[in-house]
Amino acid sequence: MKEFADPLYGFVRLNDLELKIVDSLPFQRLRYIKQLGVAYLVFPSAQHTRFEHAAGVLNISDKLGSFLPERKRRLLRLAGLLHDIGHPPFSHTTEVLLPKEKTHEDFTERVIRETEVYEFLKEEYSEEEIEELIRITLGKPANEEEEILTTIITGEFGADRMDYLRRDAYFCGVSYGFFDYNRLISTLRVEEGRWLVDSSGLVALENFLVSRYFMYTQVYFHKVVRILSIHLVEFMKKFLKRESFEDIRNYIKLNDASVIARIFENEEFKEDFERIFGRKHFRTLLSTEDKEEYTEVKEELLKHFPKDLLRFDEIFKLPYDKPIYVKKGGKVFKAEEVSTLIASLRPIERFRIYIDRNLWEEGKKLIGS
Repeated sequence: MKEFADPLYGFVRLNDLELKIVDSLPFQRLRYIKQLGVAYLVFPSAQHTRFEHAAGVLNISDKLGSFLPERKRRLLRLAGLLHDIGHPPFSHTTEVLLPKEKTHEDFTERVIRETEVYEFLKEEYSEEEIEELIRITLGKPANEEEEILTTIITGEFGADRMDYLRRDAYFCGVSYGFFDYNRLISTLRVEEGRWLVDSSGLVALENFLVSRYFMYTQVYFHKVVRILSIHLVEFMKKFLKRESFEDIRNYIKLNDASVIARIFENEEFKEDFERIFGRKHFRTLLSTEDKEEYTEVKEELLKHFPKDLLRFDEIFKLPYDKPIYVKKGGKVFKAEEVSTLIASLRPIERFRIYIDRNLWEEGKKLIGS
């Protein structure tokens, strides 16, 4: 076993096969893809990458899968390790640029199948087992057992979310994302083909959901993070060509560093460079939860300013995506039925308008604020 020091878990341990995969170029590339895109331009210490997140997901997957037979548990660890290997530069920020109807999961599958990762897997697993691994990794289960394993990785309180909330909070220097993950893990159960939380872990579950809620409102949806991400996507639309996605070996050469190098060295991208890295991003003119107000202001601004000097951002996020179940007194309930706190969580809605900073004062006067 090889040990990696980790600020959240002390050590993450990898076996020989996992280490081979980690040492491969497709996985090493994750060292150069920031977990939170350009959020480090707002939260300076948010320099963490998909590399250490993937190792963290392996670690929590192993804890959640402790009830499994050894060989199945090792397969689950690999799914946790590989779940993000296909991410584009700057993670989710630029996923909108992937070819139509494609996601980073599609590229994860291609990286597994079309690079040396597949050869390493064949040393220990049959083709049938590798296909199962891919389905679990991508969240495409073929049966009830695989559904349980997939949920361990990407479920409502799966390893992916548990790690990124705590890791993002730690590296952003905020406390919102911390929760009692050991208590939550210890009270999770699999019954009748679904995950549920024992009532003794209800407070830990509430803590987890509230932590996630505040990480979205205070970090992921931060107004400056959002406009910087918008500017970055605009630049990358100019930079990326169709062929960047066709050959997987060209794709795995794309990372944050290669993209930043292009924007730093090319005079043609001077405006994009200054907006993203020169602190000349568009400024917030309106931020509201009232869609009607947003629509009215948007229409008024478009009458007075060119569209290319305005940016519009509409955010909607549910507090959780699928039903969460709690077992209490021998019966199973939906979480909101036994927790007034969980029941009180409402979808996050934000509507924002940004404007070229040279027009900010004029825009403020126009909308009377």
